Amino acid sequence: MTELQSPARLASVVYAEPPDLDDPAELYHEASKLVPATAARQLAGAVRLAASPELRRAVTLASHRHPELPLLPLPEPAPLAAPLGATIAARRSARELGDEPLGGATLAALLDAAYGVTGALADEDGWQQPLRAAPSGGALYPLDLYVAATRVEGLAPGLYRFEPLERGLEPLGPAAGLAEATAYPALASAAASTVVIAATFWRSRFKYGLRAYRFALLEAGHVAQNLLLAATALGLAAVPLGGFYDHRVDEVLGLDGVDRGSLYLVCIGSRKGGG
Repeated sequence: MTELQSPARLASVVYAEPPDLDDPAELYHEASKLVPATAARQLAGAVRLAASPELRRAVTLASHRHPELPLLPLPEPAPLAAPLGATIAARRSARELGDEPLGGATLAALLDAAYGVTGALADEDGWQQPLRAAPSGGALYPLDLYVAATRVEGLAPGLYRFEPLERGLEPLGPAAGLAEATAYPALASAAASTVVIAATFWRSRFKYGLRAYRFALLEAGHVAQNLLLAATALGLAAVPLGGFYDHRVDEVLGLDGVDRGSLYLVCIGSRKGGG
């Protein structure tokens, strides 16, 4: 065993200082573990869901739709014709973005690939459960995608929310301050569009208890990878950003940071130099 591999040395590298006995990360990880002795208590919501047709119908409408806002329909998406293997091999995080705008059909393709509705499955009551492009624990779909459009053809600059069930965009107002709410403001400012992945945690927590937060993070990763691969297939440059100031991003999006909060950002633009 090398010095770095020794538990004491590794702890000093990971933590810099010894963690407190009540380290929040360790406590959450332990509390959210699923074990036979606690499974019934942790998953009590699953029993309630199975027993209630009304509740099952309600969760098929996972969306934060604002009925007082107009819905701007998305155009038909640009085709994603690139082979999957080549797309995976070509995916790279781009540190520099070009200044060409995104086409409306291109944005539609990105959003559809990330979290769009891809079909439906009838449940035992005959109710149609919409299915999305990313896997979701219990098909509860706790995420919402926000689009900060800077240079998108057919869209005024501003903030929009993607509505997958009706396949459109809700205009929410300006996106001022979003780039400055990240640790990489120059990179975020250069994006033709930044997609913010946010979660409404109770959509999953009512069924999965403490484990729901893990599921929301996992799902955000699925969605981000879909988005990055779609950008690669469309010849775009994209980079995921986990370095952002949560409260500031939440404020731009109008989220409270508790029941609903931002999880991940993806900046998208043309390739620098057109290559």
